[in-house]
Amino acid sequence: MYRWIVPRKPSRPIAKWVAILLVLTGVVIALLWYFVFRDTSPADVNSQAAKEAREEALSEAEVNQVQNLDGVWVIDTEIGVFDDACLTEVCGSSFVGFRIDEELVGIGGKTVVGRTPDISAQFTINGSEIMSTLGGDRPTVIVDMTTLVTDDASRNNAIKRQAIETSKFPEASLVITQPIDFSSATDLEAGFTTEIIGDLTIHGVTQEEVIEVTASFDGSRILVYGNLGPILLSDYEIEKPRSAVVLSVEDNALMEFQLFFKKLD
Repeated sequence: MYRWIVPRKPSRPIAKWVAILLVLTGVVIALLWYFVFRDTSPADVNSQAAKEAREEALSEAEVNQVQNLDGVWVIDTEIGVFDDACLTEVCGSSFVGFRIDEELVGIGGKTVVGRTPDISAQFTINGSEIMSTLGGDRPTVIVDMTTLVTDDASRNNAIKRQAIETSKFPEASLVITQPIDFSSATDLEAGFTTEIIGDLTIHGVTQEEVIEVTASFDGSRILVYGNLGPILLSDYEIEKPRSAVVLSVEDNALMEFQLFFKKLD
């Protein structure tokens, strides 16, 4: 005689633990994506998100109406806040920085962004021309590279000794070598795009560069932003960083900047 054996249903405790295990697995995967695989690079200066951050910063800033553009202009260090969001989301303050793609072990491709808010610049506007404030000297932007940071503390320590070697080369600069004439700009509030020709110094090496910038004037402050790239690392004698977790680094980078200027009284 044959007996039919009916499989018993799994007990509820086993089913419950299976369900819990599945939920925990989903949580772990979500956390891994959020903290490891998710692209945490902040919005680039030409994006809509960056535009909205600038508009918000300007709307919250104290309004000092300027009747005449003629005069001396300097970096406005009080507008916006440079914080962790500037390294992972958007930024409403002045900064200069870089973007470069790298491949990490067990993670894959990521865009590394480094930025610093420590910039000094001063120029004079006379009519529709931007000139140097100091006699025959040319308009210059100076960047403190020692305060350049990314979203990773170990990387911040590494760039002091590797790649751009900020401990050895603490400053970067742009010396504008040709006059900037904005007489053709018909709507300063809406903004206009122009090219700046200057000598860019990074890592102790100077190269002539042509940089496209967008500028605008809201009645109180001048905003200038843009980027330059790709910049070949070898042109500035920058060696690719070395690390056990870094599989590869692109041989070019993008320089980006966002600067708010105010008029001196």
